[in-house]
Amino acid sequence: MENSPKILICKPSSLGDIIHALPVLRHIKRAWPQAQVYWWVNVGLAPILEEDPDLTGVIHFDRRAWGRLRQLPRNLEQIRRIRRMKFDYVLDLQALLRSALFSWLLRPGRLIGLDARREAAPLFYHQAFSRPHPNTHAVDWYLEVLKALKIEPSADFEWIAPKPLAAQSLQARLKITADTAPMKTLLLQPCTRWQSKQWPLEHFISCVKEILERREDIQVYLLGSREDKATGEAIIRVSGRKRVRNLCGSLSLPEMVECIRLGDLMLTADTGPMHVAAALKKPLVALFGATNPYRTGPYEQLDSVLMAGLPCSPCLRKRCPLTPSPKCMYDLAPGRVVEAILAKI
Repeated sequence: MENSPKILICKPSSLGDIIHALPVLRHIKRAWPQAQVYWWVNVGLAPILEEDPDLTGVIHFDRRAWGRLRQLPRNLEQIRRIRRMKFDYVLDLQALLRSALFSWLLRPGRLIGLDARREAAPLFYHQAFSRPHPNTHAVDWYLEVLKALKIEPSADFEWIAPKPLAAQSLQARLKITADTAPMKTLLLQPCTRWQSKQWPLEHFISCVKEILERREDIQVYLLGSREDKATGEAIIRVSGRKRVRNLCGSLSLPEMVECIRLGDLMLTADTGPMHVAAALKKPLVALFGATNPYRTGPYEQLDSVLMAGLPCSPCLRKRCPLTPSPKCMYDLAPGRVVEAILAKI
């Protein structure tokens, strides 16, 4: 088994967490090029990992099916099928009771996980790693599991491998050719899943309008899901369509990654695409309020974070308990954000 183990990384979600966990995969393959590494991932996020050169395979997790009693026989059969793969190591980076139980049922040679001080996941592990410090970034915490494999982490690795087919389809969609006039590309991620992370729509509109008025060499692309499309249209209606394009809901996950790779700067709150941009070492202006940038901010880009500096921040709550429009985000003035963007692009 030495230098050629079979390993399963258990990290089904979310997008940002998967990006945080990718360095674990990279270091394993650098240390053990012959290792067979698989990843257990939510079916909706699987495209971010499919065709990754360091992965032997991707195992899909359908969260909806696992929540239905009538799907129990199917789920048990999946566990038996994965168990027959005989993993030497399972690395549970989700650190939840559900993921720990699933990992334990696979009967790996060694089960390694994280001690998140919640639920009872560590009871199932052979070895668990606590966060070294309350402000240790998630990326560095996940890398702690490499100690169990006697692998030393380093900074020399490619975080997200290019996807040529996705890049080609993106360029065709955006009509980018060798003759396309050079423009600076500003990527905006206007929506978040947490209400407490959301920068107000009127702030985004004001920000875009001022940037387009002050700089004629900037093209704006709006990123997001299908549910965010209406927000993108609202920004375009007020700021103008000439140099703003709404890509919300029109890109696959690999295309979104390649779009960020092409961009010059991203304006975003604490979102999965922000972590993609950080992994690609793209310049950022990251707006934070409810969450802790030391733990989940853009990795090694803390100087890109803007905060209002309220005493209640970060509260780590999905919804602000004080006001429908989170003051920690509302008080981040558009003018301050505009100046931060123009200084970097």
